Amino acid sequence: MRVIKSINNNAAICEDGKGRELIALGTGIGFGAVPREVSLSDITRTFYGVDPKYLGLVSELPEDVLEFAAQLADLARTSLSYELSPNLPVTLADHISFAIKRAREHMIVEMPLAFDVQQSYPAEYRLGEMAVHGIERTFDVRPPRTEAVGIALSIVNSAISASARDTRRQKTTECLIEGSTKIVEQRLHVSVGRDSFDYARFATHMRYLIGRLLSGERISSGAAILLPELEERYPEIAATGNAVANFLEKSLDKRLDEEERVYLILHVNRVFERETAEKA
Repeated sequence: MRVIKSINNNAAICEDGKGRELIALGTGIGFGAVPREVSLSDITRTFYGVDPKYLGLVSELPEDVLEFAAQLADLARTSLSYELSPNLPVTLADHISFAIKRAREHMIVEMPLAFDVQQSYPAEYRLGEMAVHGIERTFDVRPPRTEAVGIALSIVNSAISASARDTRRQKTTECLIEGSTKIVEQRLHVSVGRDSFDYARFATHMRYLIGRLLSGERISSGAAILLPELEERYPEIAATGNAVANFLEKSLDKRLDEEERVYLILHVNRVFERETAEKA
């Protein structure tokens, strides 16, 4: 195996014997001059076909979390009948990393649509439940059982689908996402790369939010009680989230309730934290 670029000390972009590029994990494989050859025995995990925009995220994720997510992705691929994106281990690891952080900080956020997810995606939800139990044992934290919903949706979102979406609705949605992102950039004085993972994650949440608004669907998770706390602890972030909410309400002539605003503020905060951390 040939190392061609270091990601961090324990992760690197490599080239296999057939000339295919991949991400490889292993103690110390990213350390030292490149290019160079490394033994296959030094590599603990490989990932093929991962989008380059996720490379920065791989460098930030703890190796044990990434390995846990990779094992879960392997299980999902053998359990489900549809094809999953090669990016799944990384997106799962990102979700699980934040779930562990929330659990350690005793911040409980109820996941919306829990009943719908259980009914619509029972196999994925069972994988989410298994993951929550595994997180508890592996990382010595006690995440709420509702984290299974977020993990299940991460798996569902990684499905590779050939079905076409309605063009007019898609254009409306993308315009609203772009408008919302510009509000975040202007109010928080950050620049969000449109090809970055952080933008992709924010955009995914926005698509689900806009879809619920257009269909008239409501969530009921009890998260609304967090709104006053978020507004007090993160006034600038909360004001930005509310500005985005007001923009969507005006554009769609729909009302965002307090629960939707809570989740929107949390996602704005994640984008802000990532962008400011990169500049530090």
